[in-house]
Amino acid sequence: MPFTPFHLGPGLLLGLLALRWLDLPTVLVASVLVDIRAALVFFGVLDGPLHGPFHTFLGATLLGVVLIAVSLPVRPTLDSVLAWLRLAQEPSIKRIVAGACVGVWLHIVLDAILYADMAPLAPFPGNPLLGLVSVTAVYIGCLVAGVLGVGLYVLAASGLIELLPQSAGR
Repeated sequence: MPFTPFHLGPGLLLGLLALRWLDLPTVLVASVLVDIRAALVFFGVLDGPLHGPFHTFLGATLLGVVLIAVSLPVRPTLDSVLAWLRLAQEPSIKRIVAGACVGVWLHIVLDAILYADMAPLAPFPGNPLLGLVSVTAVYIGCLVAGVLGVGLYVLAASGLIELLPQSAGR
């Protein structure tokens, strides 16, 4: 997406809805991590196609592995911030792995729907997801997901709903 933060909306909503199974900080970072190389190309730091090797399921998975390796030692330091945000979640290798995979793959699916220059199944050519839904629908969907995610967070932070059962992850 030309404006990477759009990816945070679906990441936030999905991360909150699946808080029992996904590490929320990892999902959020993973959902925008794929665009680091694209940003460097966009700003002229790197040459090559905008949607290069990390905009494939294979390349994104490799980024996810790097994120997992970084997240495992760093994640426990976020516990106090997450508790303050009322999103306390016990760090878990399973949640971190799942969060990284879901975040990077969600990014690939959304971008593959929009961009003809992507080959999400590389090394196989083509983009079977291109045009699956309209560009407008993807952007509106990302915005709606973001609004719903923020709303869900507000409800949870205010104590009106419980995102994690008491026995799961607290």
